[in-house]
Amino acid sequence: MIIREFQTIDLIRVYEIEKETFSNSYEKNMLQWLYDIGTGFLVAEDKNLIVGYIIFSFKNENQGHIISIAVSKEFRNQNVGSALLKTAINVLKSFDANVVCLEVESSKNMAISFYSKLGFKKKNLLENYYEDGSNGVSMYLEL
Repeated sequence: MIIREFQTIDLIRVYEIEKETFSNSYEKNMLQWLYDIGTGFLVAEDKNLIVGYIIFSFKNENQGHIISIAVSKEFRNQNVGSALLKTAINVLKSFDANVVCLEVESSKNMAISFYSKLGFKKKNLLENYYEDGSNGVSMYLEL
């Protein structure tokens, strides 16, 4: 498996992973727009197949933000998500980020556990954070 920069040709596969992962998924044009405006956008590729992606940016001068991360169902629990997240964190560190934050649905216990194992801590409950009215949790990692 390799981690590499997203290319426009990857969009259809990234969108498929996005839809299978999230009930409130981004539309294809939103994913393209995030790439076009210069966010960090990496993919995990295994034998010429995109198996996961991460999108990240800076919220402010020293705070990185994980916008979205997802791994195809058949490649979960194989360290793909960890590799993507660690790579993104290293990129953010190289641009002097001293904290990385993210939001996750409060009901997604496996995701919260995944982030916690990588050192993220819960910060706040975000009531009605998502489009469908579900709550979120903000999490952060000090670098």
